[in-house]
Amino acid sequence: MSELGYGGGVRGSVFYEYIKSLRKLGVPFGNEKFHTKHRRGVAYYSYCHLMELALTLSLRVYHVVPDAVLRGIIRYRNQLYRFYEEAYAQRHSGAGRPIVIRVKGHKSIELRGLFLDLNIEFSGGHLARFGPPKLLSPAETLARFGKGIQSGQLLIPLSLSMLSERVTGLALRAPDVRSARQSLRGPGETLQHL
Repeated sequence: MSELGYGGGVRGSVFYEYIKSLRKLGVPFGNEKFHTKHRRGVAYYSYCHLMELALTLSLRVYHVVPDAVLRGIIRYRNQLYRFYEEAYAQRHSGAGRPIVIRVKGHKSIELRGLFLDLNIEFSGGHLARFGPPKLLSPAETLARFGKGIQSGQLLIPLSLSMLSERVTGLALRAPDVRSARQSLRGPGETLQHL
């Protein structure tokens, strides 16, 4: 997650503690025990777990996500899992096919992929509404943006397809994490030899 720029310039240990605190609050594993290997408690993150964590970290304003927003993400978890998969699958085609916006005198802009509108509304500094989440095409995102400008309530939909590309690309390049016990083994040894 720090490779995606979510560390915010803090030391790795501080960022790691923040991730641990999110796990205690149910993000991204919920109240269920996360899958571990051996007895060391190494967490295995699926694509949806990584996406939930990246979504949560994307919503940080002033380096914290309000508990009410975390509860909303957990409440809509199953629906969001489907959205994460759809956002990746339709990042270039289907509802996510590109549109080009041309404004005279400016460089054209291409919007592609699916966007996530969590239907978050704040009133007086408090969360007034969360959800239901909705996936938007590029054209729907542009319309939502225009409507938000006019109403004065602008929370830009998140480019979920682009986030999914970044998460997937980095996950595929991530090295295997070895526990301390595994790193003690010699080249031909197995756990049974220790």
